Amino acid sequence: MELKAKEKAIVAILVILAVVVFVGGRYHQNNTDFTTEKWVSATGNERQKILQNLRDRTQFVGMTTEEVKELLGEGEEETDTFLNYEVGIPQGLFGTKADGEKEYFVLYLEDGKVTKTEVCTAGVLPKESIYRIIGDATKDAVLYPDGANE
Repeated sequence: MELKAKEKAIVAILVILAVVVFVGGRYHQNNTDFTTEKWVSATGNERQKILQNLRDRTQFVGMTTEEVKELLGEGEEETDTFLNYEVGIPQGLFGTKADGEKEYFVLYLEDGKVTKTEVCTAGVLPKESIYRIIGDATKDAVLYPDGANE
């Protein structure tokens, strides 16, 4: 039984679609899988691509500060109560979100161990953070603690 031209075209389209989905899936996976090397060498918003994979694969609660640094390298900010890693500028459906606030991956610490993690923008970082924005997210916004009072 021979396929008609219309049926051949449908089969060809389905095969091409299957190949595109497979190749696209592999490309997406290769670009979103976390590795320490990708995280440490990331520039711009590259950390956003791998952050979800990192959080899905890693049980941070209970890790020591040293274990976190071994996995993620040195953070942008460290206190006795949190480690802070810059992730980039949040992305919306059509590119960068309008407000332009940076996004951070924060690991909260107690006695040198992680108690919880959170992804947040500069406006809601821990009070002690030097990256916390008080006021509108503009170049004129005041960063805590440089003279800002709440």
